[in-house]
Order: sequence, then structure tokens, then C-alpha cells
Amino acid sequence: MATCEGLIKRVGFECRVLSDQTLSISTPFTFVDGEPISFYLDDTGASVRISDNSDTLAHLAAIGYDISDRKKWRGIKQTVETFGFSMLETGEIVGTDAKQMEDSLITRYISAMLAVADYEREYLGLPEELEQFIQEVEMYLRAWKPQARLDHSPVVIGHSGRSHLFHFEFDKQLMDAARPHGIRTGAILRKSADVINAGDKRKIVVVMDDREDVELAKIESDILSTMVSVFPFTRLARQVGPLNRT
Repeated sequence: MATCEGLIKRVGFECRVLSDQTLSISTPFTFVDGEPISFYLDDTGASVRISDNSDTLAHLAAIGYDISDRKKWRGIKQTVETFGFSMLETGEIVGTDAKQMEDSLITRYISAMLAVADYEREYLGLPEELEQFIQEVEMYLRAWKPQARLDHSPVVIGHSGRSHLFHFEFDKQLMDAARPHGIRTGAILRKSADVINAGDKRKIVVVMDDREDVELAKIESDILSTMVSVFPFTRLARQVGPLNRT
């Protein structure tokens, strides 16, 4: 029988009580590098206040965005203002609404952060083909081992308490599909280190797209292989052979 019990946690939402008035919430939605979109919710009585605690700017700084020049905050500020939020002089993104509008406030916040992720994607110049590559990897994995169990978007709690999202759990292994990019490599390494330090014994495998830039794929694969296993996509494709896509 279908049940809602535990569903929110299973799909990747995590909620921690920080005080009588404050909750810390992590969502299954992520920025481009895989970092979860999170927020803090403060009960101020008749109203609720949502805040990113300036984590969005800290995240952007981590991917190389220059936050030292406040003029460069403008794009982020304009993006969140479209959804009814403000960016303070401290860089904190905040919004307030009546308590009975709490669900709407959270929905708008997540929408605003996904718009920021689009802005981030444009800044990084990451190709839109990534989603297509993830779908390709899934097709080849299923063709390679048709009897193996494949689950989408498993969420794993790291040593830090943070939730981490992988593209697949395949044959009892945590798997990500990646195109060669330094930002993506760094995100996978940080995520993997946190998961490994939590004592998770599952093997972590990255399927690397090595079709277009073999040299860059090798460089990023060599870095990743210091911590996780790397499976070149061309090797996976050779093992499977031509796919029947009809």
C-alpha cells in the first residue's frame, strides 16, 4: 500500500531544528556543481522569514565568481527580486510573508534559487548536453547489465550531515555522469569525501564523457581517480556495442 510516511525524506528533503524559532532545511534541488539548495526558516510570530544565510554568495565564490566587487552581485540581486526576495548589503538573500503563506514563500524561494542556478550555468558556460549525457549513460548501463538494479537520484548523508545527490545507484554502486570540467570534478570530490568519511561502503563511480576532448577528460579523470573510480564512457560503449534505439 502506498504511504506518505517518510516520503519527504526519501525524495531528499532534510529538516533540522536549530532553535525554538529556526529550522534549517536542505532540498533535493541543487546548483550546477551538485551543492544542495538550502535555506533557514525563522518563525517571528505572525510571520515567517526565509534566509540563505549568505550561502548563495559563498557558493558562487567557491565556483570562481568574483564576489569582492558588489557590482557583480547585481545579476543575482535582480534574479531573486523577480521572485519577491531581497539581497541585503551583507549578501544575505531574505524574504518574509504571513505565516499562513509559508508554503508559498518556500516554493518561491526554491524557484528563485533554481533561477540563480540558471544564472550560474550561464556564467560557467556549461553545455546543455549534460542532461542528454546522463540519459545516454542510463541507457548504456541498462544495456550493459539489464538484470542489475538502477535507482535514480539516490540521496546520501555525508559526514558533515549534508545530503548529497548522485545520478544513479547502479548494481549497489553510487554513480555520477560527468563531462570534463574542473568545477564538476571539484564538486564530485567534495561530495565523495563527505560520503566516504560517513562510512558509506558503496563504491563511487564516475562515468566520464571522453568522446570530444580526450586529453581534458584524462586530466579530470586522473584527479577524480585519487578518490573514486572512473569509467570512461567510450569503454562503456565498447562493452555494450551499438544500441537498438527503435
